Amino acid sequence: MNGFINHRFLRFIKYLLIVLSIFAVYSLIIPSKNVLKERGKPKYVENYKCPADWTPKDEENWEFHQNNGTDQKVLLISDSLFSRHGKLITQVLTALKIPFKSEAVSKNIPVLTTSRKGRYSLIIIENYYKYLNMPRWNRQLLDKYCMDYKVPVISFIASKPNDQLKRIRIKGSSLWMWQNQQIQSLSTHPSKIHKITKENTTRLDVGNSSDWVVFEENTKKFETILSGKVTKNGKDRAVVIHDIGIEDGVNRILFGRNISDWTIKMTFIDSIWWAIGKNMQFSLDRFIQVDIDDIFVGAQGTRMLEDDVINLLAYQQKFRNKYNISNFHFMLGFSGSYFRNGDENEDKGDELLIEKASNFVWFPHMWRHNHAHEHNYTYLEAFMVQNKMFAENMRLPVNYTYAIAPQHDGVYPVHEQLYDAWKKVWKVSVTATEEYPHFKPSTSRKAFIYKNISVLPRQTCGLYTHTQTFDTYPGGFDYVQNLIRGGDLFFTVLLNPVSIFMTHQQNYAHDRLALYTFENLFEFLRCWTNLKIKWQSPIESAKMYFERFEEEKVPLWTNPCIDPRHRIITPPSINCSNLTLPNLLILGPQKTGSTALANFLEIHPNVSQNSNVPGSFEEVQFFGGNNYKKGIEWYLSYFQQKAEIVFEKSATYFDNPLAAKQASALVPNSKLIIILQNPADRAYSWFQHMLAHKDETAMNLGNMTHIFEVSKNNTLAKKLLNRCVSGGKYIHHLEKWLEHFSLSQIMFIDSDVLRNQPIKILSKVTEWLDLPYFDYSKVIRFSPSKGFHCKIDENSKTRCLGESKGRKYEKMDEATRLELDEIFAIDNSALFKFLRKSRLEIPGWLRKLIK
Repeated sequence: MNGFINHRFLRFIKYLLIVLSIFAVYSLIIPSKNVLKERGKPKYVENYKCPADWTPKDEENWEFHQNNGTDQKVLLISDSLFSRHGKLITQVLTALKIPFKSEAVSKNIPVLTTSRKGRYSLIIIENYYKYLNMPRWNRQLLDKYCMDYKVPVISFIASKPNDQLKRIRIKGSSLWMWQNQQIQSLSTHPSKIHKITKENTTRLDVGNSSDWVVFEENTKKFETILSGKVTKNGKDRAVVIHDIGIEDGVNRILFGRNISDWTIKMTFIDSIWWAIGKNMQFSLDRFIQVDIDDIFVGAQGTRMLEDDVINLLAYQQKFRNKYNISNFHFMLGFSGSYFRNGDENEDKGDELLIEKASNFVWFPHMWRHNHAHEHNYTYLEAFMVQNKMFAENMRLPVNYTYAIAPQHDGVYPVHEQLYDAWKKVWKVSVTATEEYPHFKPSTSRKAFIYKNISVLPRQTCGLYTHTQTFDTYPGGFDYVQNLIRGGDLFFTVLLNPVSIFMTHQQNYAHDRLALYTFENLFEFLRCWTNLKIKWQSPIESAKMYFERFEEEKVPLWTNPCIDPRHRIITPPSINCSNLTLPNLLILGPQKTGSTALANFLEIHPNVSQNSNVPGSFEEVQFFGGNNYKKGIEWYLSYFQQKAEIVFEKSATYFDNPLAAKQASALVPNSKLIIILQNPADRAYSWFQHMLAHKDETAMNLGNMTHIFEVSKNNTLAKKLLNRCVSGGKYIHHLEKWLEHFSLSQIMFIDSDVLRNQPIKILSKVTEWLDLPYFDYSKVIRFSPSKGFHCKIDENSKTRCLGESKGRKYEKMDEATRLELDEIFAIDNSALFKFLRKSRLEIPGWLRKLIK
């Protein structure tokens, strides 16, 4: 019986082998399904028809609102810190790179003015009902500010679920509104507000929601910006309306819908542009670069064929002709090792790409798609040289000093050896990444320059290596349509002057999803916007970008070990399992006793400080200074000792305009200590410091008494006076820190108490830092010869700071004190009010000044 079974099994195997052999031969004769299918013609493709043929309004005819001497900054008053709509508004402001301050609605409104001008050029209020129902004094204060400084208000009105109150007169206005309306179309009206949005267009695909608010515009006091046709009665009502300020002197733009609707969002952006004014750089030009990464990389059966290459060339020409992108080029990224790595038909596609190479622009990846962060300089250089030899042998026109790292690793977080190899082999001057400062949210992506290589923000368009057919697209074909028609892809172009999109060669095979996407995107932009789509080289884009956003040149370092994506591509020189960063910063200001505080605090057994820095001794002076350009690895090298509290003291931080932003990016949860000394004493001490360092201007003056008169006509004296005075304008500098750190993270110390009772201060600091109790009285004592407190070493000897600390000099004369007190009067008063309002302890010297 067993023999019979074995015999039948052998016969089965024999027949199976014959069938497999026939199938193998048949597959060689008959083309694969990949070749047979009609590529690039998915059943869903349809042409999008423009709603109107309208000539765009040119930038020369734009009108802007003119405010009356304010900072170019927006105040956003949102419902709460967790408001969903407030976050959408924040994303728009961030993407437009417009400075803003976000505040949740509270009993008190933020300070609106400085001593000289208004702080905000636009006020956005998420919920207009909250504005209408503010306490009377707050509403009056806000309205008066808007009238005095000619600052407009943008706000949103949502429907309330109350059918009995559909038609309501807006409080304090002659304007009426209708709640809970359903509209069947949206139309744009001729208006000075519109910049991006085409006028005289009508959109029909509004949806069927019935929560719109519409306004009755029946007087010359109001101007309709956007209207909707009400489904129930067919009447046109304003959906976005401009109150031109005839009734109370305040310009307001009111929205009857939130910005989740794309037409409303576009009108909102136009309203911001109009309100901010001509001082901001606005343009209708949008430069689009489409990279096709991994042009030879891909598994057999997924790659481009000859027909796909021909189609790619045809669409390149179509984009130039139909959409007036005169010099549009697809950018092809190559890893030469994978050339002719497909089946027979796919290899022909590769060969045709090489044959037609002069029609495209080419840029290097790595030889074998190597991951940069995994290799040192020697390996990286070798890979790049191989890829360069391939380009030279194939006569690829690599016309620009542009390169992309596979998966962007090594670009950010920075792998210095990648930058060095790029410069050596390819002379790279421009690259791009979607990882800086983080992958999400995409609206926050920025650019930077490192080692003379410009790193531009790269955008995603919803296409990846696995998105090859319409039927299998994640989320379905409707998701693709929504990306294009008023979705994320549409607004990516709208919000960014330069959009560098990453696609892959698989997106141009199969259903040619990329060609469909970009053709429909260009068509949608042409139909609904005034934008001018253009193409330029990445070198030109980098130059233009940094001319417009110069403040982004210096990279904003973040902790790579916090971001899961960054942690994967962090270079081996950064060890995330043993990373130490400070969790306490002593900010200064200079000449307030910060060195003494750091010297004493380090005695605590649970505290460590940075190691000494050549040239500046104990101070790292990283944030806001030249050392910041040396990168995060340089900074990390000074924090090797772990402790419960790791701190650094750099007294240059407090009044540095960049330090707060840079510190919050790298150590956002750190605590801060600020020492407050009488600013007159601090200014006088600084002058004495300059004298001791043989400053020529200070030496010529001899003493500070003469500086006030001499500085009126002497530039050098004026500069020295400003340097003495600037650091003591505490409230001015503090505002920068409070933009990035909460008040709960900050401890203020009275300099006089620190000098006279350091043990008392250290005990408070220890408690605030949640450190174990430590008896500082056993390690600190007063030195009569020095005139200040010093450390006690293990042999009970006094160890004081160097000669430059606690320097003795002539007492300040009364005339100088009076001059300085007058200079600081307004700032001291503002500091007093701030501390009292925040229920913080007021330094003794300040209480004496503000009687």
